[in-house]
Amino acid sequence: MQKVISKRIKGWTKMRLSCMRIYLIRHGETAWNIKEKRFRGQLDISLSEEGTRQAELAGGALEKEHLTAIYCSPLKRCLQTAEKIKAYQEETCRFLEEPLLIDIHFGDWQGKKHSEIFEQNPELEEQWNNHPEELIFPNGESFYRVFERIDAFFKQLRQKESSPIAIVTHRVVINIIMLYLLGLDLRHFWDFQFDNGSISEITLEKNGKFQIIKTNDTHHLK
Repeated sequence: MQKVISKRIKGWTKMRLSCMRIYLIRHGETAWNIKEKRFRGQLDISLSEEGTRQAELAGGALEKEHLTAIYCSPLKRCLQTAEKIKAYQEETCRFLEEPLLIDIHFGDWQGKKHSEIFEQNPELEEQWNNHPEELIFPNGESFYRVFERIDAFFKQLRQKESSPIAIVTHRVVINIIMLYLLGLDLRHFWDFQFDNGSISEITLEKNGKFQIIKTNDTHHLK
């Protein structure tokens, strides 16, 4: 996304800084992302060799940003990515596991291949691709529940954090962060694409205005 998008977030007026810069990083690749195409959710999978390389390159790309904190999903693929990023930062950069940033719980879908689910239930594939807001995963979460988690996270963040920071999390979570900031509903979930190891950048101002500076930047991975 080349063009800067601006919008105002209701309730951001308590932020103590004039502007907060946030980098959103999707974790590096796992075997389940590309080769097997399984629903990962909250299953704890390690990075692949390529995913480790992507995490290292993301760390190098952020080396000069002087991060004050790295917030990270507690799942291994994010922790391993965040550790690579932290290695390029000063010792004063804090490393914080944040349960609110964990991936969506796919319930009974977790660990299963996309083809396994959708060949048996073609109507679910149509919902997944076109109406994700209608999906409630059996014994899992809905996208609305993840949205509530993101709302809670940003309400905490605005009251206590300095800038700049990084957030290392999952595709679903980053997509919903963008919807949250833009004030869009879940019907627009697939309007955004975030590749493994990508970096997105946003700024949040005290008056509630935010800007999307860049999304899904993968230049550092080439």
